[in-house]
Amino acid sequence: KPLTVLTVSSRELWRWGETRTTSLWYRTNINGKVFLASSRNFTTRMPCMQLNLSMFGAAFGCGGSKLDVRSKCIMLAAVLAAVLPLDIHHLLAVLVGAFGYMALQMLEPSVQNSTKKKSLKTESISKKTVPAEKHVPWRPSSASAGKGLPPAEDRKWSSLRSSARAQPRSCPAPAAPVVKPETRKPSAMPVQAPTFVAEGWDAEVRELLQNILPNAESRAAVDAISKMVTCSLTQLLPNAKVDGFATGNPLGGAAFAVAVPEVDIVVTLDSKACCTNRATQDVSKQQKASIRTCTDRLVSNGAFKFRRSAFRGLEPKVTLISPAVGKSQATIPVNLSVNAASPAHCAAIFEACSQLDSRAQALILLVRRWAKDRGVSHAAKGHLSPYCWMLLTIYYLQVGLDSADETPLLPALAPFVKAGQLPKKSEDGRPACNKPAAELFKGFFQFYHECFNWRNEAVSVLLGKRLPPDASLPVNILLHEDGKTTQVGLSIEDPFERRTNLGDCMNWLSMSRLQEEISRSFELCGRDASLAELLEPWTPPEQAQED
Repeated sequence: KPLTVLTVSSRELWRWGETRTTSLWYRTNINGKVFLASSRNFTTRMPCMQLNLSMFGAAFGCGGSKLDVRSKCIMLAAVLAAVLPLDIHHLLAVLVGAFGYMALQMLEPSVQNSTKKKSLKTESISKKTVPAEKHVPWRPSSASAGKGLPPAEDRKWSSLRSSARAQPRSCPAPAAPVVKPETRKPSAMPVQAPTFVAEGWDAEVRELLQNILPNAESRAAVDAISKMVTCSLTQLLPNAKVDGFATGNPLGGAAFAVAVPEVDIVVTLDSKACCTNRATQDVSKQQKASIRTCTDRLVSNGAFKFRRSAFRGLEPKVTLISPAVGKSQATIPVNLSVNAASPAHCAAIFEACSQLDSRAQALILLVRRWAKDRGVSHAAKGHLSPYCWMLLTIYYLQVGLDSADETPLLPALAPFVKAGQLPKKSEDGRPACNKPAAELFKGFFQFYHECFNWRNEAVSVLLGKRLPPDASLPVNILLHEDGKTTQVGLSIEDPFERRTNLGDCMNWLSMSRLQEEISRSFELCGRDASLAELLEPWTPPEQAQED
């Protein structure tokens, strides 16, 4: 339907945000926008508009009858003032260009708008279904808004609404998480299988332990890296405290060393240093912002090199390559985090177990080295972290060796976690376990392959007993790719945060890979395979299998 036109001056059409006054009361729909003006003098803010033929058509065609003689004269004078100064060949060029542009527009392929068809269909359906008065019974029209519906009609439509609300709504099934299997990528330095000079299982294990046990040189390298980080961040963050943690020997070399570094560098900042603005009040956002700031500083100095970031876990971190340190002048991958507690907790528990029994320290390092070489220790890919593998090893030494013939190797760690005191071993008259680390390594795979209940048992080093998961521990339900099959994930209780399940990072693919690797290792140990074959680095398939 034609609408009346708002008459404004040419300056108002060309200006943006210009405030003008008018004494006319008109309205129009120009380019889909409705403009209003009052008969009284008032100040209005005009939006930015483009002059085109549709606007002049709206002014002279649909709303031309509403314009007064003065406005028509002004518009005609404006057109003549713009055309008369031009020469005849200029006018001809303008006309030729206009007709040429119209021809090009007509030659362009037209695209049918499907929304028009849909609107026509909906209009036809609405004409059939909606009454002629275009009034929905339970929504009173403007005429009957004040009077309301009759009592009978009101009761009728109230019952219909209540019955419609009572019907259960079908909720869509949760979508299965997208888990992409790992594929092999070309590498300039492919991972090589470890080789041993010694022969025999026990001799190979002793040779491997000499390379992965921490020593004075490895501790000095970690201290040197911490000092480098401190010197780089002193000017930017003068109150920052830098600590380095390493439970193994980072100079020993291993497969997937960059993906799973042995060294953790933790920068401790106060809350004021983290909260740089109001937008970073969340703890996770504070950590991520601080990590980015520290990473930019370390990389800009040219000493460290950035490799990857992992911000999806409970504690965000980045992986950096340190400069050459130590006598060997080797570069060491490190994990950089801000205000993270897991590295300190891991180092404290590792040191406590080492003081209780040296075989516990050796077995923890063996299991962590095996998990890293077999590709099931990269937390960013949904696998268990080295901290979780340490807890699995301690749990085995607490409950896997408990029998009528001998006592377990490690007691429950509740006294250490709560009071910082080393727990005492049980003294019930049974002889202590005297198995070497090489035999305990085989027993680890046997326990988790044959004895451990993956569904109804929780790994709790705090209690040191075989019990189902506590009610306060969240259960990780793994949804497979078909969207229907479910599986209960591994339950690992954090000894410092009992309501945190450290196994919630896993997915159905990483869970199957974990059980597959344990079954493989158990089979290899059963037929007395070599340690080199057991630690053969895992390589993903060259190409993902397509359906």
